[in-house]
Amino acid sequence: MTNMYSLNSNVKFPNMEYYDMDKASDMALYLAHCDFYPFKSVIENNKIALDVIAESYRKIAKEARGDKDFVTEEWAMTSGGLHSCRVDLLTQYSLLLTMVALLEEAVNTLCRLYHGIKHLDKELKDIKGSGLERAAKYLKEEVGIIGFTADKQWEYITAIRDARNMIVHNGGRIHKDFEKYDKFGIGYREEDHQLYLEYGDIIKMYDAILDFMDRAFRIVPQS
Repeated sequence: MTNMYSLNSNVKFPNMEYYDMDKASDMALYLAHCDFYPFKSVIENNKIALDVIAESYRKIAKEARGDKDFVTEEWAMTSGGLHSCRVDLLTQYSLLLTMVALLEEAVNTLCRLYHGIKHLDKELKDIKGSGLERAAKYLKEEVGIIGFTADKQWEYITAIRDARNMIVHNGGRIHKDFEKYDKFGIGYREEDHQLYLEYGDIIKMYDAILDFMDRAFRIVPQS
């Protein structure tokens, strides 16, 4: 797990003294951490809320059973089941969407900072393509950063991004590249191939993204 150089707070936030703000790499990483460090609390707070609600349904069902109030027991069990299989899942989807959006903005910001500091002719928007691949191409061809996509986490990062795309465009159902999801343990239901994400999956993805940025953003451009 990545070390967090953070202010002493329950909600983590980066401490500027650990960054060289004269460098585009450190500036971009600081801005990325400004989003990602507090986002950890968003993940954790959602888990707390989901666990409390699930426990409340179990408690209501148990008490209703003791009182032979079968109508209330059935309501609580049905509500608890839907909470577990649908509300929890949709919450994890929402967290993944936000997390990948923050990642893409962080990588785009890295490109924009290099453009401004190095006074490059081309901007990111001048490069064909989109998303992470377009930014990586810009960093290689215009900035001179070699190895951005050679990072050990790059394949997993793009798999996370592809999972996000499946949520956005297919309601979470995947229709190809099953071996990629299997490789990285990104689960899906066999019957309809819908992505099945839990709290542990989101934390794993979060840690991987932070780990990737902490290395890749600090690659020194070649002359």
